[in-house]
Amino acid sequence: MSRMVSLALLSGLMVMSGGLIGQDKKDDPKKGEPTGKLTGRLPQNWGKIGLTDDQKKEIYKIQSKYDTEIDKLDAKIKELRKTKDTEIKGILTADQKKRLEEIVIGKDKEPEKK
Repeated sequence: MSRMVSLALLSGLMVMSGGLIGQDKKDDPKKGEPTGKLTGRLPQNWGKIGLTDDQKKEIYKIQSKYDTEIDKLDAKIKELRKTKDTEIKGILTADQKKRLEEIVIGKDKEPEKK
């Protein structure tokens, strides 16, 4: 019986991991110079002004270049906001932190003012 369980477990693991073995890593089009067909999204109404295919490709290339930088800055902003919140909460007393948590999760024990 234990052989069957072991065999079933091993078979299940092979089936689940089968798709992972041998897969090629796809290039992230936002990192570095894009490869293959450039795609993107034109700014609103730009599709109506008669852009050539070369102009569209150039726009997509520029978008890709700046999107990479913007993504890095967004991550930095997120990190800074988290650090700021941690520092702000650091000045609270233990009782204040507990009270804040109660308010945030909706267990505020003070009666509503009408």
